[in-house]
Amino acid sequence: MRIPLRHKQSHLVVDVHSEGNTYRVNVDGEEHVVEVHILDDTNAVLVVDGQCQRVAIARDGKQRQVAVAGEVYTFSAESGAAMENVASVASPEISAPMPGKVLQVLVRPGDLVEPGDALLLLEAMKMESRLTAEAGGTVAEVRVGDGDMVVGGQVLIVLTYDDAPSEAN
Repeated sequence: MRIPLRHKQSHLVVDVHSEGNTYRVNVDGEEHVVEVHILDDTNAVLVVDGQCQRVAIARDGKQRQVAVAGEVYTFSAESGAAMENVASVASPEISAPMPGKVLQVLVRPGDLVEPGDALLLLEAMKMESRLTAEAGGTVAEVRVGDGDMVVGGQVLIVLTYDDAPSEAN
């Protein structure tokens, strides 16, 4: 199965071949052997090329947020005509991938951010995750503060992307 994905500004082509609960996964030409052990609806253990990693997975519409080793990755399936402008497809709302505690808000309304800039630190499932901007823009709203408890899917920060197309409301 071939799956085109977008993560931030990267466009990936992932080929997956199932062999029971083991998969041969080819990511942009690099092959990996992956074993999947599902723990529950939001947690799994992946063994990638012999390296064991616990991951947390949250679903947000068509997007999947995966927390691995303190980093949160957001993936979305691309259509056949992949969009070239990240700002036109990136969600302006930065949401909590899972329930947790805001350790530190790193931005304020009006701050300019670049792709990959850290926006806040979130502790969830005893892991510290750094939520980042997918594209360059301006912080429009910060809806949480240091120490706040949040639920999965809760909007934490709203961005306005520089290259986002303007829409009439």
